[in-house]
Amino acid sequence: MSKGKQPGDGPAYPQVAERFSDLWQSIRHDGTQERPAEEQKDLIDQVRNALDRKASHLSDAKPDWIADSFALERITYQSENTLLLQLRHRDLGSLHALKTVPPASRNDAALLQRLREEAQVGLALRHPCLVETSALLRLADGRPGLLQPWFPQSLASLASQRPVTASHARIVLRRLLEGLGAMHVRGYVHCDVTPANILLENGDFETSRLCDFGIALKIGQKHAERGMSFAASREFAAPERMRDATAKPDQDIFSVGRLARRLASADEAQVTPRLADFADTCCHDDPALRPQSAMEALQIL
Repeated sequence: MSKGKQPGDGPAYPQVAERFSDLWQSIRHDGTQERPAEEQKDLIDQVRNALDRKASHLSDAKPDWIADSFALERITYQSENTLLLQLRHRDLGSLHALKTVPPASRNDAALLQRLREEAQVGLALRHPCLVETSALLRLADGRPGLLQPWFPQSLASLASQRPVTASHARIVLRRLLEGLGAMHVRGYVHCDVTPANILLENGDFETSRLCDFGIALKIGQKHAERGMSFAASREFAAPERMRDATAKPDQDIFSVGRLARRLASADEAQVTPRLADFADTCCHDDPALRPQSAMEALQIL
């Protein structure tokens, strides 16, 4: 018969058992009363994550931690130049997005510089209608990564599932113009306003935010000056953008007008004359005939 621990013999490590009992008591009670169930759950999650962090140092098999705080959940998008990861904070459990370059491009100096420039723009912008850049992190192999909040859905994916009503379209357009107004005041032109670059939480149009500042320019700048021959979505870009004209705020307004037309076409029965006029006014081929600012476009909307 084994001389090891037998059932009923009591804890093998009395000190551990005693401290665990104290820990459990601290989780359940704050010293005066029992904690709410949700608070207990949060504390348990934090303890688990803390134990995972300590255990990771005892093994050669290291988890995919980024900046020692974020665990890799999955790859959500990958192209030749872009890699988008979903991360989970090891202590808080919150989801985040990390934009970086594919491993094969880790030595592409021009691509890395563009990502750093995008981080500079994102870190300079703080507005409830823009997706903020939380930090610029460095991955284990040296690649930079833009950390952002996680949004589960884009306007493009939502619109592919069901038509966006005229009332919801106005909400999106209003928030979009408010976010662009904040960008323009800081001296930037977005240059890529499309449904794919508008993110939402759980289909709630009041949470819509403009994202992706990867090809944003300073007012008066050209993409050629950043080593790009053409950078924009042809469906939404102003005619002069196709010729790489200097960046101006009214070019973003043109894109908003194109977006308004796209949304209106999905729900023609509810399109109001004002919404139709708004789209037409913003989409003038002549830049001088467009609204010159986001505030002017908002007044028309």
